[in-house]
Amino acid sequence: MNQANFYPGPSRVYSNITEYILEAYKDGIMSINHRSTEFMELMRKVKAELRAKLLIPDDYEIVFTSSATECWEIIAQSLTVKGSQHFFNGSFGEKWASYAAELTNTTNVHFGINEKLPTGDIADGVDVLCVTHNETSNATMVSMDSLKMLRVENEGKLIAVDVTSSFGGVKLDYTLADVWYGSVQKCLGIPAGMGFMILSPSAVNTAMNIGENKHYNSLVRILENAAKDQTSYTPNVLDIYLLYRTQQASKGIVYVEEKLKNRLTAYNELFERTEGIEHLVENEKVRSATVLALTTSSPEEVKNEALERSIVLGSGYGPWKKSTFRIANFPAIKTREVEKLMAFLSRYY
Repeated sequence: MNQANFYPGPSRVYSNITEYILEAYKDGIMSINHRSTEFMELMRKVKAELRAKLLIPDDYEIVFTSSATECWEIIAQSLTVKGSQHFFNGSFGEKWASYAAELTNTTNVHFGINEKLPTGDIADGVDVLCVTHNETSNATMVSMDSLKMLRVENEGKLIAVDVTSSFGGVKLDYTLADVWYGSVQKCLGIPAGMGFMILSPSAVNTAMNIGENKHYNSLVRILENAAKDQTSYTPNVLDIYLLYRTQQASKGIVYVEEKLKNRLTAYNELFERTEGIEHLVENEKVRSATVLALTTSSPEEVKNEALERSIVLGSGYGPWKKSTFRIANFPAIKTREVEKLMAFLSRYY
């Protein structure tokens, strides 16, 4: 790979992806029927690897979708009866809320980027509480402690969490929510084109009790097929295989999380001793571990200078588009690439 890619998704894929793609081609994986015994065995293997490496509970179901955006639709149409309440402080959480509002009743709770998740004031007539764990637009992250408080205070309600840019990079306590969803082109380090949902027994039971099955992606249909280690529609078989092989090679989430924390510490030490660049999020307790949003006087100039050195930085997003640039802190990024970026930033500032 000629460029060091720090764009916060799609971002760098694991360096052994080409080996796995060739392997999939030679072994006929790309051509298998999603009703075949070969595919069902692949599904069993990829789920086993995800449970082992990412510590997903055995009683939580794992299903695949086309994207994280599709999960918005599934949650609204298949898990929500009365309405959903959305907590957000950035663009992607707000987009989720806007999309859900087209399909069901919604209540929104907007909070600041330096604030913790507000867990009080839940609206009447709400079945599902929706939280963006890692807000990619501004590099904030909701702590497990905050999710635990939301869980304790709202027994009987489903909690759905967007982990698109943190799944595979941060250790999660899955018992604190019922739906965890995202896509594969960020911390999981494989090509874009597939989403996933991790569902608690309560979420599965709720979907079955509601029984919504009017759409090709109705959760009832997805779960009925998952019980047979199949999918309801033709899936991205190659991405499923790549997910299996990359997780098989992974040292596990405890190791990965520690590696990313160490890198983040190195970034922080660099920013502390330089002038002209700082975190958008001032409160360290709510900063993301997998995405950095940095303020500077001329983000476009920094990005252009970096690109001349084959370093791809992410643009700012939403309200912070013109004042920030973003850096992915994803597992697939090489240590030498991080060192190259830090050397560039040291010279620039």
